[in-house]
Amino acid sequence: MGANWSSPGETDNVDGPRQEFSDRLTIAGLGSAWPELLVGAEQLREYAESIYPSNAPWLQKLLMVNAQTGVQTRAVLECWNDPMWRGPVPPTIEQVHEAFDKYAPPLTANAARKALDESGFAASAITHMVSVTATNCKCPGYDHLVAKELGISGDAERSLIAGSGCAGGLAALRVANSMACAASLRGRPARILVVACELSSINLRAELEAANQSGKLRIGAALFSDGAAAVVVCNDLALTEKTPRLFTIADWCQNVSPETYDEVSVTTVSQGFLVYLSRTLPKHAAAAVHRPLQRLFGDKDVKNLDWALHAGGQAIIQGVAKSVGVADHHLRATSAIYSTRGNTASVTVLAVLDKLRTMGPGTEDVVVCSFGPGLTVEMARLKRHC
Repeated sequence: MGANWSSPGETDNVDGPRQEFSDRLTIAGLGSAWPELLVGAEQLREYAESIYPSNAPWLQKLLMVNAQTGVQTRAVLECWNDPMWRGPVPPTIEQVHEAFDKYAPPLTANAARKALDESGFAASAITHMVSVTATNCKCPGYDHLVAKELGISGDAERSLIAGSGCAGGLAALRVANSMACAASLRGRPARILVVACELSSINLRAELEAANQSGKLRIGAALFSDGAAAVVVCNDLALTEKTPRLFTIADWCQNVSPETYDEVSVTTVSQGFLVYLSRTLPKHAAAAVHRPLQRLFGDKDVKNLDWALHAGGQAIIQGVAKSVGVADHHLRATSAIYSTRGNTASVTVLAVLDKLRTMGPGTEDVVVCSFGPGLTVEMARLKRHC
């Protein structure tokens, strides 16, 4: 049996004998993609002061906070330098959607091709596709455009996740895990492509305009960036001798913390999307990890494990590290992504996992964790083989 498969419709042997069920799930490919343009604190200053008065109190506070985030560079689209995005009137949400349709499919396809190439599976062999974004809400979703660009079969089952915010990448992986288990129960191979894409820079003007109108700080303008990530997950029935075994997905769970509904939100305005992060979010995030950790790891000493933690902000990273007792070394991938790419919402945790496997030997067990609106914690327990 070769590594390149035929289309999903041709591989599903509905009438044939079912193979023995196995719930083992394997990550066979990972990929991340970023726009080429990287910006830092001075570039945000220049951008904002080219549109708004430099002495505005809200802008001075934003620039001060931006210099203290710990983010050295963020990846942004080339439209950062487009005069349309710097005019006296912000682009409309229709123009924001048009920009997403232009830039998101090729960026996401780039990440997906890296994951597919590593897995050895052809795009036409993908049986399921799970996509997520927090920076677009059109129908049909961007997943249709990505699937078309990659050449994914129309027979592949597709799901597009909305409303998960920064937890979306791991939420998509959780859905893919359940799909793979269901396929195993039916005696069918599952080769699942998970993709996440976020284009925050096309919503920067909305954030700045809202701050200008209200006179209040909007922290999202200092944290978020653009990027895409992809994962290929398969069940045992899809594995071949040549399929890479990067990680085994041992278990996963989701938990919604009580009384935290208003801690994180994304709302739509006429110029795009606005992100709200409460001041108490880091405290709640640090407290919220203990319940899922107990569910997945029991009494295991998780502070000595490697973590692929969502790089949601310096206070969140440090808060979780202090709450659990995780040393900086075990958060090295999170720190690397946060410093060089900032927070890319749903993409971040998958990009951190992609980064972790390139940073030398690590622990066998890996904690993967992200946070989203709700306050929702998504967590997975992985076994490392790479």
